[in-house]
Amino acid sequence: MKQGWVIALVASVLVPALAQAQAWQFRWVKGAKLDYKVEHQTDVNEVVDGKKIDTGSKLRLTKRWTVVDVDAKGAATLQLSLVALRNEQIRPGGEVLLFDSSDVEKSTPALKEMSKFLGKTLATVKLDPFGRVLAVDEGSAAKFEAEPPFSLVLPGVAVKEGQAWVRPYNIVLEPPAGTGEKVAASQKYHFTKSDGKLATMALSTEVKTMPESAQEKIPVVQKLVQGQVVFDTVAGRVQRVEATVDRSIDNHEGPGSSYHFK
Repeated sequence: MKQGWVIALVASVLVPALAQAQAWQFRWVKGAKLDYKVEHQTDVNEVVDGKKIDTGSKLRLTKRWTVVDVDAKGAATLQLSLVALRNEQIRPGGEVLLFDSSDVEKSTPALKEMSKFLGKTLATVKLDPFGRVLAVDEGSAAKFEAEPPFSLVLPGVAVKEGQAWVRPYNIVLEPPAGTGEKVAASQKYHFTKSDGKLATMALSTEVKTMPESAQEKIPVVQKLVQGQVVFDTVAGRVQRVEATVDRSIDNHEGPGSSYHFK
């Protein structure tokens, strides 16, 4: 799974920074429109009762975050909408279902209703200058806790190359996998390099205790991303995110079964 999108903070591995250094911040400008092109590919391989089942998806979209307001403390209210969407779903047996906003009439009839997601506000969130979610007025609060809007939460203090910080959060098991149970997780950002403008952070995700139920493990492993985030420290915005997941679960549907998510 690759994600190009453009994400309660505990400074766990921070070494005191030089006093003259400044903490990175997101620089919100009222009225700005931040467009991010996303490519997201998923492959799922299952073995159940000796039978192999392959499914997947290829998603391409353009997300637009509009800064509708910025308060005196630098916190911004942003609204999310979709400018373009192409969703290709590979079903068991190889059947392909397609929605393409550039040619809706040639899309699979059952998916044409996806056009309703274009051009409308899908979420409204308030973020502080460090990318921390302060409020979710529209959209899923649990989703934005697990996946911050720009994939990055800054530490709030100056850091140097080689330093790291940790963001604790919860993965919420929503139906049908669960009924709102919370799984404690954390994301670590490791500042690996900078060219004076662009700072690269290695991103890793861990859970404190994996659920015992195999069915509850599935939505958890799907969120255990590893990758990197590139932050423009001058413009104050995320430039690029690259993330992958490659996890397997054995015996999820009885002895001999397996589930592989990539």
